[in-house]
Amino acid sequence: MKILLGGVPFGNGNIGDEALLNCAVKIFQRNFPEAELTAASAHADFSAESGNIAYCPAFGFDPAYKLRDFKRFARNFDMFVWAGGTGLSDYPQIGASLLEVSQKLGLKTVIWQVGMNRELNPDYFQLHGKKLKFAELLGITRYCEKQLEKRIRERLQSCVSRCDLVFLRDQPSLIELHTSGEFPAAMLGADPVILQEAAPGELLPRDRQDRKTVGICIAEKLSKLKQQQAIDFLGRLQERQHVRLVFIPMSESDRRIMQPIWEKLSGDPDNIITNYTHPAEIQNVVSSCSLLLSGRLHLTIMGLNVPVPGIGIANSSKIANCLSLFGLPVFNNQSSIDFEHLYNECERWLNAPGFAERAGRVRKNMLARLEQSEKHLRELL
Repeated sequence: MKILLGGVPFGNGNIGDEALLNCAVKIFQRNFPEAELTAASAHADFSAESGNIAYCPAFGFDPAYKLRDFKRFARNFDMFVWAGGTGLSDYPQIGASLLEVSQKLGLKTVIWQVGMNRELNPDYFQLHGKKLKFAELLGITRYCEKQLEKRIRERLQSCVSRCDLVFLRDQPSLIELHTSGEFPAAMLGADPVILQEAAPGELLPRDRQDRKTVGICIAEKLSKLKQQQAIDFLGRLQERQHVRLVFIPMSESDRRIMQPIWEKLSGDPDNIITNYTHPAEIQNVVSSCSLLLSGRLHLTIMGLNVPVPGIGIANSSKIANCLSLFGLPVFNNQSSIDFEHLYNECERWLNAPGFAERAGRVRKNMLARLEQSEKHLRELL
């Protein structure tokens, strides 16, 4: 049996996506040990931690390859899996195209633990440039955007309802999917990154003052005003709560955002910015933290694996969907953050007795849902 894993554009330098691929590969290998696995990746070298599998181009994302190229390649497989991420809302037209081709070829098609945001990717479903100006002139901008969204949701309804298995990673994503139509076979699963294991040893240098560690990942570009506010807030948090700060980039864009903030706070030599690029290394680093301030979903999940409480700093609903299960707060990075409120939440969760026990119960339920998902997967074949 030959299985093709697609989904988010793996291999583009996002450690969270590689954690997702890493854990998805382990799931399919343990359930189908004789199967040949191939994953679509923009750069196979970056995805190399997911070993013992083959790689192919990132069909749908790489402009060098057309849909006909995917058709020729996919006809050699038995199953196509749209795996993880928020592909149904970020790249619905790509997912629909690859699923439609696979279904016409007679492959088994599986949507595996995918998330779905409350809105579709505005890059594709909001007007821009000349089209926007023309629509504004006629007063039909909202109508045109609604029609674009309506057409892709109808297309999703058609191809997703024909899939052999559909698992969404959380309840809000499952509810959001149903805004596109009826999907009686769609079921609730869990994000595979809850299975991520840590690299051995202790990778994070110990703090010489034996302070607690706050891990930080800022993933959205900040204005000069917000950047200064963030620097002031982190300096205050460090001084008053007697913590050290560790910046954990999950991509090079994260690093570019956080580098100047870290430099402003680097008067304390134990404040560091990490250089790790493998999911197991990040899981190891997070294990040494007492609190996470995170704008990345899969870093947040890695923290909860330990469990380390996380506070979301993000515009996307996907982090809120995750943290709400654990009773943890999220601050919208696109609005004016109340830093006094954020400070109070940091103080609260740095000293939260009983969190590990409560988080353990939530993770137990997530692991049970993932196990049930795997049972359905085995029954499919």
